[in-house]
Amino acid sequence: MSPSEDSAVSSPFVQSPKLGAMNGTPKPNGAVVNGQRNDFLSDRAASTEIDGIRGLMPLEGPGIITFVAGRPNPTTFPFDSITLHMKPPLGGGEKRDVELDGELLDAAMQYGPSAGLPQIRKWLSDLQTHVHGRAPGNWAVSMGSGSQDLMSKAFHAVLNPGDPILMETPVYSGVLPTLRLLQAKMVEVDVDDEGLSATRLEEILANWPADQKRPRVIYSTPVGCNPSGCSASKQRKLDVLAVMKKYDLLMMEDYLTQNLIPSYFELETQVFPEGGHVLRFDSFSKLLSAGIRLGFATGPKDILHGIDVNTAGANLHTSALSQAVAFKLLEAWGIEGFLSHAHCVADFYAERRDIFEAAARKHLDGLAKWVSPVAGMFLWIDMSPAGITDSYKLIRNEAFAKGVLAVPGQAFYPSGRPSPHVRVSFSVIDLETEAPEGFRRLAEAIHDKRRELGLE
Repeated sequence: MSPSEDSAVSSPFVQSPKLGAMNGTPKPNGAVVNGQRNDFLSDRAASTEIDGIRGLMPLEGPGIITFVAGRPNPTTFPFDSITLHMKPPLGGGEKRDVELDGELLDAAMQYGPSAGLPQIRKWLSDLQTHVHGRAPGNWAVSMGSGSQDLMSKAFHAVLNPGDPILMETPVYSGVLPTLRLLQAKMVEVDVDDEGLSATRLEEILANWPADQKRPRVIYSTPVGCNPSGCSASKQRKLDVLAVMKKYDLLMMEDYLTQNLIPSYFELETQVFPEGGHVLRFDSFSKLLSAGIRLGFATGPKDILHGIDVNTAGANLHTSALSQAVAFKLLEAWGIEGFLSHAHCVADFYAERRDIFEAAARKHLDGLAKWVSPVAGMFLWIDMSPAGITDSYKLIRNEAFAKGVLAVPGQAFYPSGRPSPHVRVSFSVIDLETEAPEGFRRLAEAIHDKRRELGLE
């Protein structure tokens, strides 16, 4: 491994790049200004460094004789090459066979850089520049075992135990376990039809108790939010960024698609010319494969370094083989080919959404309402028009008795408060038989509950 292969990894002999603040001005770890940190790193991330064997690896290079790494000898690996039989991209084209061999295969079979293989990180950096118009600068890309892995490590990098964090609600429930382990104070910021409410965000922060630590981080899924289906307009994002500037917030932007822009990552330089206030997460699960377990984070280098330190200690690195397979596919498609595929995936789910919604309207008209999602694969069905206030009881009792299941809204609120909503997915369900029958059963369950409540 040469120094260029893992520039985010430091060693006992080189100064850590994360000692610099977001704007590139060198500042000491753990410095406090006016009672607050001078950057977004947690105490642990600011004081923990990659050391031992991995800390020395960046020093390896031409002219250096190294006795450091206990890498297995590739002569023992039983793989000479791997042939990838690729489907045509959804946007059209031909089947292709691609060989994974030579130096890339050797790298895929070996221990790799904690931040990810340099080939795929370079490709993804070019993608982010192309899609979001961000010239190379004080941001970078790191790989993870899906965006879930990266988000968990990012929370550890920016939150101390017990810290407050602003949460768009309803929120993707997959982020809650890590935050509970950190004993984070999760502050709910309810969405409206355009997603995260800048007005509500401002109201919470303006009235924050003076004797309590102020939140510095906000988590949001701004397009096709899981579960609400809401999406923020460009102006809404600019309004949120203005609040972020006023209160010096870091946005953790969880994204589901490459199809809808501008993103917070693109827009942040209109409010923060120096950048450094948006940490973005992308996943290949919906676009290439869920089982390949690959995602990538894009954002401030010092925060990514904190993530990489966590990776080095937890699992050394993300599967190099998965990275190499994805890279060969992406290299074959090119950026435009990949974006075309992403658009076609979005169109695929949009067609399913339309059929699914038609079935929902047929059976739930007058009983429920929802925002039609422009991305994602869920409907967030509000049953309050039918007088339902607690969907958990409805699903656990009446709906289950009818033979239909959905996710109660309670699961998507950090407080576990009762909710009249249920989340239903249209990604894999049979649209001709299961969807209509499922909504018919759900409607019957609602009527049963209404009779129990004396509403019918």
